[in-house]
Amino acid sequence: MSIKLIASDLDGTLMAPDHITVTERTYNALRAAHDRGVKLAIATGRTLGFTGNVTEQLPFTDYVIYSNGAAVYDRNQSKVIYKNHISPEITEDILSLLSSMKLYYNCYVDGKIYVQRDKVQYYKNRSLPQEFLDLFVACSVECEDMHSMLRGKSAEIIAMYSLSEEQERRLTDRFRLHGLHVTSSLEGELEVTAPSVNKGTAIAGLCEAAGFSKNEVMCFGDALNDLEMLEFAKHSVAMGNAAEKCKEAARHITTTNAEDGVARAVEELVLK
Repeated sequence: MSIKLIASDLDGTLMAPDHITVTERTYNALRAAHDRGVKLAIATGRTLGFTGNVTEQLPFTDYVIYSNGAAVYDRNQSKVIYKNHISPEITEDILSLLSSMKLYYNCYVDGKIYVQRDKVQYYKNRSLPQEFLDLFVACSVECEDMHSMLRGKSAEIIAMYSLSEEQERRLTDRFRLHGLHVTSSLEGELEVTAPSVNKGTAIAGLCEAAGFSKNEVMCFGDALNDLEMLEFAKHSVAMGNAAEKCKEAARHITTTNAEDGVARAVEELVLK
């Protein structure tokens, strides 16, 4: 099996269940693959500024696919090699609508997380560890008026949490009007990006820029925002804890992220 690029989702996949830790076994497997010439990409719904704790643990990471594929950062060249953002006009329209709703949301712009201060009260934590949330807050920029502060900026991703059915319907209608791409990585959450943005198109852009073919790519994922990436790569691996659609799309299924599923698959399919 000729694999030249491993691309892995983070939360629910590469990371331990605490969303913070890369286990020793996972580190060792990826380090051994990298030492054999296999490049490593992390592919996440997080923005660039919220991946530092991961690349500190995996300093040999070559590429960061962030904000669900809105951009790809080449860490060796210290530059963005691919991007596709929501236009400033549509970003302003969506933020204007969100500002009128009793709803928690955030906006990723230029690799940073922006949060509307008076909306934090509407956030309901359903599953994320507090230590991870503390890290998220530390990486965020709180705004008194996000709509005005980000006027004229293009968004990588806009995410909304703990939505009611009525809120989801109202927002989805507006997203459809603009032809935006909607996905989810957590229960009760929506993530919206530019029309053709997903991790699959981002990896295709990365492959074009770096000279890989889809037949040389191995991808790991667990959630619906990983689906297009799993469909793109010839060597796709769904986690044992993955959504059923991801398992159906993947060529292989490994164990859960709590059982070092990424490491096990790399050991079996790459290192052997």
